Amino acid sequence: MKLFRLGCYLTVVIGSFGFPLKAARAQAQENWRLAKDKDQIQVYTRNIPGSRSSELRVECTMAGTQNQLVALLSDIANYKNVIYKTKSARLIRRVSETELLYHVVTAVPWPVSDRDMGVQLTFAQDPNSKVLEVKGVGVPNLVAAQPNTVRIADWLAIWNVRPIAKQRMQVTYTCRLDPGGDIPAWLDNVAAASSAYQSFVLIRNSLSLPRYQGKTFAFLNN
Repeated sequence: MKLFRLGCYLTVVIGSFGFPLKAARAQAQENWRLAKDKDQIQVYTRNIPGSRSSELRVECTMAGTQNQLVALLSDIANYKNVIYKTKSARLIRRVSETELLYHVVTAVPWPVSDRDMGVQLTFAQDPNSKVLEVKGVGVPNLVAAQPNTVRIADWLAIWNVRPIAKQRMQVTYTCRLDPGGDIPAWLDNVAAASSAYQSFVLIRNSLSLPRYQGKTFAFLNN
């Protein structure tokens, strides 16, 4: 349980992304537990049997557009202000409009070491349904080991973003995480669901920032 709680805490504070999430849902859909439901944000948690990893799912609605969300998630330099508990984030390489690589450090309560990881972030929109998929995959060796941090051992996150009105989206976010390292007993008290909720409130509110207005991307057809 200690690992699960810290896993959920880290799942939602790192930005935004072997074991496929769709298969996981098919195998154990009934094991999701609704942990928080407030302000049109629902947070579900689940253990993965026989694994150090845990899973979390968030479902919510957001006022805004897919262009705004892509602009926010592509704005690595501003993650400290729009992604919960981000200590630092830097772009490593922008491969294209739909793919980028970055490094992020997440602040974790003392005495546990901060966590870090490299991430490959990709964007794709289904041309028929107009559903946007944002996928984040941990890249363990993207950057050298950092002092006083623990490298995230495993991370996979998927956003599915469906437009439901001209300026409104339905978001389903699913994430699997192994935070790595040893976990002290007191972190069992970390409120994982509350952390997830606060993260998505921050992201949802940040979509209205001036820096994300008027952005367009060639791969998005709204």
